[in-house]
Amino acid sequence: MQRLRHVLTTGGLGLALLWTAAAHAQTGDALYVCADSDATRAIDIGATICDAAPTGALTERLEPDNLQLRQGALVTEVSTGGIAQVAGLRAGDVIYRVGGVDVEDNVEATARLSLLVEGADTVVNFLRRGRPYLVRLRRP
Repeated sequence: MQRLRHVLTTGGLGLALLWTAAAHAQTGDALYVCADSDATRAIDIGATICDAAPTGALTERLEPDNLQLRQGALVTEVSTGGIAQVAGLRAGDVIYRVGGVDVEDNVEATARLSLLVEGADTVVNFLRRGRPYLVRLRRP
């Protein structure tokens, strides 16, 4: 910790942040993973999803970090220029509500997202790093 403090005070902020991110990535602290890595599905909004399964990292951090635990669909990939990317969804997000209706898995999420109407906004609630957010999706 003292070395990190030294780096921060001597103007090496970029290096310190890179080190922290690399160390963080090595701990395997993903909060959700695919319940079945063979059961992913590409959806027409430009994303690939699977059933979200919480990890040990989430259960450990749930109360101390005031995070949320939800069932839903884990976004594993987002296509460049697709509706999902334009709206702001990212890989790692967990979709748990579409159009005001809770979704428990990728099948329900796909069904609800297939109902997007051209030119109308549909609110999609999701977790990012265990915290709730929402976006509005619109089919062009």
